[in-house]
Amino acid sequence: IENGRFAKYRYFAHAKVNDSDFLMITKRGIFFVTKGTFGQLTCEWQYLFEEFTKDPMIVEDRRLRIEAKERVKSVFHAKEFGKIINFKTPEIAKWVLAKLEDARESLPKY
Repeated sequence: IENGRFAKYRYFAHAKVNDSDFLMITKRGIFFVTKGTFGQLTCEWQYLFEEFTKDPMIVEDRRLRIEAKERVKSVFHAKEFGKIINFKTPEIAKWVLAKLEDARESLPKY
């Protein structure tokens, strides 16, 4: 992805969203990756688990909802922010949610 820009992240799992997009789960967070016309992979957005403001959840059967801190740093406040990923089936959404929970469970506890 982006010429190895994310090589330091340890892969955990991934799931196809559609023909050109997939969600990748690492040991530290999630990446939404798009495959370009020539096969190049681009990270459209990412969140580390520590940025999550709520546990991920499934809404409307096959949509995974991620709520996280907005990445824009402001002196005054941190706005709530997030994404909804539409998977093709409820089964894929449930599988991804379970993998997210597994990856977050594997985080070192301090």
